[in-house]
Amino acid sequence: MEEQTPKKSHFTKQMKIGLAVVLVLCIGCGLVYLDTAYGSGKIRSLFVKSSVTQNKGNPSAGVLAEIPLDAGSSTSFAVFDQAFLLCTKDGAKYYNSVGDQKWNDTFTMTTSTVIQEGSFMAVGDLGGKNVRVYDESGLLYNVQLEGNLSQFALNQNGYLSLLEKKDSGYEVKIYNSKGTLLKGRVEETAGVYPISTDVSDDNKSFAVSYVDTTDVYPIGRVLFFYVNPEDSENYTDSLYASAADKADEIIGTISYRSNGVLAAVSDKGVYGFRDSEEVWSYHLTNVVDYVSFQQKDRVVLTLGDALPVEEGKEEGTICWLGANGAEEASYVSGKDITYLSAWKDGIVVGTDHTYIGIRHTGREAWTYQATQDVTDVIPMESFSRVLVVGQDMARILDMDKYTGELPDVPEDVVETTPEVQTDEPLPTEGETNPDATQQDAGAEGTKGQEKTSGTEGETDAPGAQKTETPKTEAATDTEKTETTQPAENTESGDVPAES
Repeated sequence: MEEQTPKKSHFTKQMKIGLAVVLVLCIGCGLVYLDTAYGSGKIRSLFVKSSVTQNKGNPSAGVLAEIPLDAGSSTSFAVFDQAFLLCTKDGAKYYNSVGDQKWNDTFTMTTSTVIQEGSFMAVGDLGGKNVRVYDESGLLYNVQLEGNLSQFALNQNGYLSLLEKKDSGYEVKIYNSKGTLLKGRVEETAGVYPISTDVSDDNKSFAVSYVDTTDVYPIGRVLFFYVNPEDSENYTDSLYASAADKADEIIGTISYRSNGVLAAVSDKGVYGFRDSEEVWSYHLTNVVDYVSFQQKDRVVLTLGDALPVEEGKEEGTICWLGANGAEEASYVSGKDITYLSAWKDGIVVGTDHTYIGIRHTGREAWTYQATQDVTDVIPMESFSRVLVVGQDMARILDMDKYTGELPDVPEDVVETTPEVQTDEPLPTEGETNPDATQQDAGAEGTKGQEKTSGTEGETDAPGAQKTETPKTEAATDTEKTETTQPAENTESGDVPAES
């Protein structure tokens, strides 16, 4: 009887491929588990990816490109000619142009708000605790707050000013372009609240507008402070100028102009201050529905109902104020204005679903009739090339060619840089600048000083000692102030101006 030799096992090509796939999946899942549980999530981000598509659109009909958006997710844009920043509550992505993503930064915010100034952008979580500042290269610094963010603004050099609401009152903080805290002021006087702040473009001073509610009628006030210790050594609390108080007025928003004058908008007038001197004023006869500081050489207002005992302008009028406060142009829409943004070559106003591009001379350039809800209409590299942001799609339109027809779902799809998309948010990446501020507010230093015009002491950070500050009767709502204050403003850009 012949001895039987054991049969050799043969693995088919399909079996080998199947085993290899199983092995890779097992190794991958193990790495994902280890990295997710104990690491920063970087390994997981390599495995969980999907392609983002950009539709080419229909150029002959004026639709140059389409950018799909997450339906139901709030999306904001900052535009720099062809380049743009796309921001959601989960992160920010910067594109050199449509389909050419340069970088992305992941975070988690409840109410992400984007502002831009010059080549800089800031994303802040209003009512939250985080502000992130970028330029075209990516994240410059991240500010983590102990309290809640109430308002923030940028200057053209990347300096950030913000108002932080804490249990003990408000703090005004100034950061340079590296994220270093330069100045911290404690505002703890009961009944006196800071509303808006901005930093001058020469980086030397900052201004704060207040509402004083300690009297029968509110008082609007603007104070000016030096940023650097060498400039402020001869001034108490660095306060070097105080603008004239405005009785029975609330100065809701302020912004430095390109000529160094601070523009301030109240419920009764618009003012220009050069330190303590009021260099111009514009009397309001109507309620201001919206105000835009985005164009640094002008202030643009949209007017609503006439004020009591005033012979107001027609409701729906738009006014341009020049650098000297004089009215340069006006435009009568004849409708209730629901949207305003101002740019280099003109403004965009919205009335219900109709959006009109208007030159700074008051001349209409184009009209866009939206068929769906629109959140933003932003000119890009020319005033006729416009980014229209909807709920689930952003489109770049050439208004000189746009026919009002949207393209069919295109078959030609271009894949762009893959992005991380997970069911749960990835851990926030660390700061890119070691000087970026993520300090405890007390460690940043807020030293009490003698009261001056209803505001409390300040410190030159870093290195100052922390002192206890008594609690105030300040408003507890992180997104709204006392009923005597207007709605909070978020930047030296486009904001509603409620009175």
